[in-house]
Amino acid sequence: MSARQRVAELLEAHQPNDPWGRLVDYFLIGLILANVVAIILATVEPLAARYGGFFWSFEVFSIAVFTLEYLLRLWSCVDLPTREGQPPMTRLRWMLSPLGLIDLLAIAPFYVFYFIGADATHSMLMLRLFRGLRLLRLFKLTRYSPALNLMISVLRKEAGVLAAAASVLLFMLVLASWGIYVLEKDIQPEEFKDIPTAMWWAVITITTVGYGDVVPVSNGGRIFAGVVSLVGIGMMALPAAILASGFYREVHDRNATYRRAVEKALEAGRIKESDAEELEELRDKLGIDSEEAMNTLIEVRHVSGSGDRCPSCGRPFGEGESAQ
Repeated sequence: MSARQRVAELLEAHQPNDPWGRLVDYFLIGLILANVVAIILATVEPLAARYGGFFWSFEVFSIAVFTLEYLLRLWSCVDLPTREGQPPMTRLRWMLSPLGLIDLLAIAPFYVFYFIGADATHSMLMLRLFRGLRLLRLFKLTRYSPALNLMISVLRKEAGVLAAAASVLLFMLVLASWGIYVLEKDIQPEEFKDIPTAMWWAVITITTVGYGDVVPVSNGGRIFAGVVSLVGIGMMALPAAILASGFYREVHDRNATYRRAVEKALEAGRIKESDAEELEELRDKLGIDSEEAMNTLIEVRHVSGSGDRCPSCGRPFGEGESAQ
């Protein structure tokens, strides 16, 4: 195995049988979480004044580690089993992939901010923007969390339906803003002086938050507000229903994928050691609970009849006794 292949294995998440790979995963996860905590604490002025030097040193250390990680991933991505093709195009595809862009965004703000210049550096707006962009490092956890990967997969697959629901919500927002503007403009010219101003009320009403800072006072406006509130309850539940059904389908598909892998491994009547390792890696990658995976294995064995066979030799129990 070449050095580049070993680096690719170490940086690839979900390697349960590689202790060094697990150690790298835990180190990077801990560093990401520590960065988020440091970013939050650095906004507390007394802490920033007292430990500013420590925060800056930790930031430089983190950037060095994340930059090295990015360069190593870029160098070794050609040896990943999911990446095929010529090295230049493979590296370009990795750079433009969601995880590649997340890794780049985790370090880019530091270098952009550092090389902007002294005038911009002392701008409080630029400083706050830089601190906020550093929180993008939290998205690096998607590489190590099956649950976050599940959520991203659902959002990707349901993007079209969610976009359609968002279009309906946008149409309703404009319609509600126009309606309350027509009904309340003459009575409350300051609160509903134009449609863009009325959109604040429409957003609060459709989402059923109801701050109460702006309310209709005419009978027509109140009736219209009641209708918008009732319709808004159903409309805001639509994205939640779409995501819930998407999560159910995705979990079902992942369980089906694992079940097919178990069935294939049991074709010979017993699971080989290499097959068991592959099943464990697949279970970890799909985010399936170990207890659920065991139940799937027992169920498949029962259905296939392999539960009546010796797990070592694959022959039915009692065969040796009858032969004697």
